[in-house]
Amino acid sequence: MKNPITSLFYDSNAATLGAFEGSQAIIEFDLDGTILMANENFLMTVGYTAQEIVGKHHRI
Repeated sequence: MKNPITSLFYDSNAATLGAFEGSQAIIEFDLDGTILMANENFLMTVGYTAQEIVGKHHRI
């Protein structure tokens, strides 16, 4: 049986992250600056596709 408090915590965090994802331009890097992910808001802002930037260094 799932702990209801733990479930509420994870559901709340998922909702918060979903709200950020839908309203903010987000890009994720690894420790050496390689782009791991960029959401649609970011891609539309900079005019790139994910295929063009994922795996490249942030200095592009």
